[in-house]
Amino acid sequence: MKKSLSAQLSVTVVSLILGLALAAQFKNVQRVGGSVSLQRTQELTRQVQKLEQENEALEARIQEYERRIKEFENAVQSEDQSNRLIYEELERTRMLAGLVDVQGPGVVVTVNVKHVNEWGQDAIVQNVRYDDLLKLVNELNAAGAEAIAINDERIIATTEIRNAGDYIVINTNRYSSPFEIKAIGNPDTLEAALKLLGGVADDLGVYLQINIKRVDNIRIPKYRGTFQYKFAKPVQDTNARS
Repeated sequence: MKKSLSAQLSVTVVSLILGLALAAQFKNVQRVGGSVSLQRTQELTRQVQKLEQENEALEARIQEYERRIKEFENAVQSEDQSNRLIYEELERTRMLAGLVDVQGPGVVVTVNVKHVNEWGQDAIVQNVRYDDLLKLVNELNAAGAEAIAINDERIIATTEIRNAGDYIVINTNRYSSPFEIKAIGNPDTLEAALKLLGGVADDLGVYLQINIKRVDNIRIPKYRGTFQYKFAKPVQDTNARS
């Protein structure tokens, strides 16, 4: 009887110790991994939303291409309609190349230096660097921005953003703080991408003033420079000849 009672008591004590150990480990995992799990959840949610939007955009693009193919087929019978479709396609190409003014909803991001008071004197934490602007532009592009401008300089494929002494050069023009970045696209997606916990704006906000504002209608001017191709030439489709 005593042996049975002793065995039951031993099992109870071991079970209690294991239960306390598991409970302590669970609390420790919650405490250590809570913030990481939240960040990971936000990142995965953003990726899922982006994939859903890309899928919807691709489906819409397929429908648009099918519609335009049908229009071109019908336009063969009408010279005036054919000319109209060619003009519309030209305008669309110009818009994609950044050669026309565009407008639409999006966000406006203001980037400026941050002032602090040290020893009774006003001081700047750090000047705005060219790579700060590049990080913001890249994040906006990744979030689906359709048009971007910095201080009304349209950002296109050939745009350079680089340091030049105390200035930052954009499209061969020099600028200094503050910088205003305009981006046209889905305001919810653009704002969420920039405000992601641990994201670009969060990191830059340590030493810069970053203000993100949603705007219903943003106007972005066209690229004012010129294109010069001295070495690049279109590839001739040899298969089309045969």
